[in-house]
Amino acid sequence: MLCYMDHGSFVGLRALGRGPALQITWLYPRPIDEAAVRQFSERLARGFLGRLLQRSPLPWGRHRWVANPVPGPVTWFRDRLPKERLLELRRTLLDLPVDPERGPGWRLAVQAFEDGGCALTMLVSHTIADMQATNLAIADAVAGRHVDHGLPAPSWRWSPVMLARDGVESLRALPGVWRALVALVRRSRNGSAGVSRPSSRARTGHDHFEPAADVPLVEVVMDAAACQQRASDLGVASNTLIVAVAARIAFRVGRVDASGQAKLVLPVSDRRSDDRRGNALRSITVMADPEACRNDPRGLQRDLRAALASLIRHGDDLSPLFPLIPYVPLWLVRRLEREALGAGLPVGCSLVGELPLDVNRPCGEASLLQLSILEHYTVPDLQRLGGVLFIGCYRLGERLCFTVSGYVPGRATTRAELAPLVRDALADMGLCGTVR
Repeated sequence: MLCYMDHGSFVGLRALGRGPALQITWLYPRPIDEAAVRQFSERLARGFLGRLLQRSPLPWGRHRWVANPVPGPVTWFRDRLPKERLLELRRTLLDLPVDPERGPGWRLAVQAFEDGGCALTMLVSHTIADMQATNLAIADAVAGRHVDHGLPAPSWRWSPVMLARDGVESLRALPGVWRALVALVRRSRNGSAGVSRPSSRARTGHDHFEPAADVPLVEVVMDAAACQQRASDLGVASNTLIVAVAARIAFRVGRVDASGQAKLVLPVSDRRSDDRRGNALRSITVMADPEACRNDPRGLQRDLRAALASLIRHGDDLSPLFPLIPYVPLWLVRRLEREALGAGLPVGCSLVGELPLDVNRPCGEASLLQLSILEHYTVPDLQRLGGVLFIGCYRLGERLCFTVSGYVPGRATTRAELAPLVRDALADMGLCGTVR
């Protein structure tokens, strides 16, 4: 059975007509062998990613994961591009669907370059797996480990047994549903959440046919030891320095509230060994003063530690509402997703941490690894949201990498506009790196 986070991710996908996908890109200075790519795909299908979602026969029932050991499709782009135009591949990938129910849940693509090298790209539906689960799946595939999570085979015919099973599960869930209703009423009375329809125009079926907007992406590569030394000089942990950079990027692109504060939303992994959840995540939200982060980030570090301690002791605000997800209409699902993302102008900041070295070896050692989020936004979507900004950070060996994807109407809508703002934010914190 899906956890509520996975169920909510899927329902949000269907309600909005779009959902995030993880994009992992490896650069090679040489062509890669088709047989090696095929073997990598086959091994991925025998691991964590070898599954799809199967709906419950009950409209309010909990969906389940079923086995899908079918290798993801591989798309070969054989028209050679200059390596400098690699980011244009993101726009092309938006036309390659991944779907956690209908499949494929993930896929591969290879782009040839004029200099004889190539890029191998992997897309994974975020409902299927979060970044940590995806990285573990890649490492398992590279090492040849076959991880059996014991998922059942799909059953495309509903049976009385399935109806009875899901009916019993629904009855068992009722106490949690009642508690969630009570929590929702309390939140509504306190003004922290309403259950009325949002005043902003909801996404319509017509929007689905509008072309995808180009959300620019900027990558930063720096020396991990230099970043650690700078953090030590400021008296903070390296993760705090990274979050301070995110606050400065938010300031530079103008994604701050009326008081100049940046609303930073950080996913926190609680993945355990042999965890079947696609999204083993919770989150914390910290309001950061970009000027204070620049002058003395120790206050930000205290706020981050306090938020993490509160999450451990009291949990987050949204989890008590999750049992309602199978029961609510789509307009309320849209509202719940807005709350999950955070009202106002949230800035996503994902600290992935150190990656296993095998993650960089899908078809032999790659010269560069890039992790990012890809989502099919239209211009009306971005206008309604006031733009988007997401910063991801990960370490591979001696390199520390940032990916900044952002679209802020009137401030940063192209890579040419975003890149210098990222450079300025790094300089604000006394950091330097290669900005691509």
